Amino acid sequence: MVKFCYSKKEGVTYMDMKAYIIAKGGELFKEKGYEAVTVNDICTACDITKTTFYYHLSSKQDILLQLYDVIVDNLTPMLRQMIHLDSSWEQIKLLFEHLITAFIALGPDLNSQLLIVNLQRKERALDVRTNLQEIAVDLIAQGQKRGQIRNTNDPASLYAAAAYMFTGYEYMWCTLRGEFAWKDLFFASLESLLDIEPKLRSH
Repeated sequence: MVKFCYSKKEGVTYMDMKAYIIAKGGELFKEKGYEAVTVNDICTACDITKTTFYYHLSSKQDILLQLYDVIVDNLTPMLRQMIHLDSSWEQIKLLFEHLITAFIALGPDLNSQLLIVNLQRKERALDVRTNLQEIAVDLIAQGQKRGQIRNTNDPASLYAAAAYMFTGYEYMWCTLRGEFAWKDLFFASLESLLDIEPKLRSH
């Protein structure tokens, strides 16, 4: 059953209070910085009690991890756009471009905190979710069959290497506080890793 929750400050009825808390928390993190925002601040912004907050989330760290899930979930419209592309390489680029653009929009502070939470919890919280991984592996396999991707190693292994390379460039971007050409450098490296057909290369 869907539960409706009401926020007096917003004057809007929300079907999902957890999603509302995550959205508000994300806004506060971007506005004030992660460390400066407390659970009390989030409760005040949402016009809820701490009891309500802790019913839905265990900590403000959970909001960070949920923001990552939102980024992955928002890939659906982009995946529809990919259907019309004939080039497997262009589809792979679109996939990673969406992820990089979304992470850059979070800013260096939140990305840094995501990496820290990942280390503290000893979880692979930043791994791309299974459904997205399967799509990427299939695209690499298709690209190999079409001759667009000339690296003939196992598609799953190639994707794993690309995913870890993605995280490495994310780390550098955070370390340099955004003064780093994450997107361009990542795609140049990805072209080399996959050994993209020369006529399709941009770097």
